[in-house]
Amino acid sequence: MWALGDEQTRLAIEAAHERAIQRVLERIECHIAVIRFGTDGVYRVQPPDGLVAARFRHPESRAGMPLLHDHLLLSIKGQRLDGARS
Repeated sequence: MWALGDEQTRLAIEAAHERAIQRVLERIECHIAVIRFGTDGVYRVQPPDGLVAARFRHPESRAGMPLLHDHLLLSIKGQRLDGARS
């Protein structure tokens, strides 16, 4: 639908795509991403400044077919509450 739809359809699909990406990142940030520290990583906190991600949007598949999709790379580094980096 995205590739063959009219302008209004493409915009609606792109808006839904954006919302989906934002919701996934919010879920990762709130429920999955943690910084562990202390002996044996006993303390777990959420990254105080959120996640760092690089995002790349592609309009087609590797085969050249229309396929709206994004790639997200999340940093595995974080800053602890005391300012040290983990």
